[in-house]
Amino acid sequence: MLSSKQRQFLKAEAHHLKPVMHVGKGGVSPAQAAELDVMVDSLELVKIKINQNSFEDEASAAAALCAAVPGLEHVWTIGHTMLFFRPSRTHDTRYPLPA
Repeated sequence: MLSSKQRQFLKAEAHHLKPVMHVGKGGVSPAQAAELDVMVDSLELVKIKINQNSFEDEASAAAALCAAVPGLEHVWTIGHTMLFFRPSRTHDTRYPLPA
């Protein structure tokens, strides 16, 4: 669980990032979750956008992704953009969290 100070730090670090994945009409698929698991291991901090034509809302999409990808933390949602974080399991983290 992230503290508010850690969330604030991650939001500041993610300000310049572009969304790396889009959730469309089909919602969150198992293939997307598997791809996100690989992506988050190298990127650590990712933005995901919910398309306008999606039948899934942001809260349910965030819950589905966190349930499908082990260790994934939902940091923030604004509009249709969500931010997720998981420290890398294969190399040192690029984002050392404040205490």
